[in-house]
Amino acid sequence: MERIIDVTTARRQFSTLLDEVFHKGDTVTISRKGKPLARIVPIEGAHSQTEQFSSRQRALLEKLHSLPSLAIDQDPVAVLRSMREQKRIRAGKKYGE
Repeated sequence: MERIIDVTTARRQFSTLLDEVFHKGDTVTISRKGKPLARIVPIEGAHSQTEQFSSRQRALLEKLHSLPSLAIDQDPVAVLRSMREQKRIRAGKKYGE
């Protein structure tokens, strides 16, 4: 997935951005005033390290990747409520409600 973020957000979330680039294979473009300045891309072959994980670790990574990304301008409470509501809907479908 490719994302464009501003310099301030990149500075605040640099560690998280590096993790996303390494583990998910995402590409992040850093911009200032709408003008692209730099791009963080995964190193060739670095993303293929996930092939060395066990099936349980891969399943956990899939769950991690399915979690929504939280941007600076999003309300964390609203995101959590949305996640809980989706979980209730899936549980209801599973048990025939």
